Amino acid sequence: DNFRRDFVAGAAAGCIMRITLFPVDTVKTNMQRSGTGVVGTLRNLLASPSPVTALYRGLAPALLEIGINRGALMGVSTVVKKHLPSEIPEVARDASAGLVAGMLKTSALHPLDTLTCRGQVGLMQWNLLWPTPSPRELYRGFMPAIVRSSGGMAIWLTVRNGLVRSTPESLDKTPWRRDWLIGMTATAVTDMCTFPLDTLKKNLQADGGTVKALVRRLLHDGGVLRLYRGYAPRLVMQAANGGLWNFVYVRVQELFD
Repeated sequence: DNFRRDFVAGAAAGCIMRITLFPVDTVKTNMQRSGTGVVGTLRNLLASPSPVTALYRGLAPALLEIGINRGALMGVSTVVKKHLPSEIPEVARDASAGLVAGMLKTSALHPLDTLTCRGQVGLMQWNLLWPTPSPRELYRGFMPAIVRSSGGMAIWLTVRNGLVRSTPESLDKTPWRRDWLIGMTATAVTDMCTFPLDTLKKNLQADGGTVKALVRRLLHDGGVLRLYRGYAPRLVMQAANGGLWNFVYVRVQELFD
């Protein structure tokens, strides 16, 4: 059925994307937390006893999270959209399906994202689970995370499906290029709109505190641009993420069809 097809395709594409580009995300996360530049962050990571380990810290929970994350997003959004009244405009159905899928996904998987973030910045991970689980710590940064995820998924699904429906015939002759461009564009647009929320989430997951106090501190440190610290590698990573993910996603869907 479509749910199983889209779940498996989304999960497979997510895991391949995550493994390929995880070091870039590690650099970005450390930049967001410390406020340092690319060169300084890379120097610190590469100066560790095992640079490869430093760049891939937190990969295990990240793979588990991204596999379920992308699978659930695509599977759930497909089911939600299918059950919405057909008289609703296609764009509104895409946005509604993305919103619901993003909310459900983040509510269930935020703890895994917290473990990934803590691993990337060199903090303890598994002590939040064993011997006594710490739900409060695992759900740090949840409010900006769920706003970013639900709103971001609504934007992404609307842009992505809109581009699929309006793709020029010339691009259909080269499906790989079409799928890369659609994925890159939809992801870049979404990320530019939601990146400040990701900065808030990462800082809260790593260091705790309140949203209000964190916003005040970040704005004091560098104004609005401080919320976009780490965005240069992020934009490159997200565009590549989106292109690679959409390419693999469509290929796996074709195997089912």
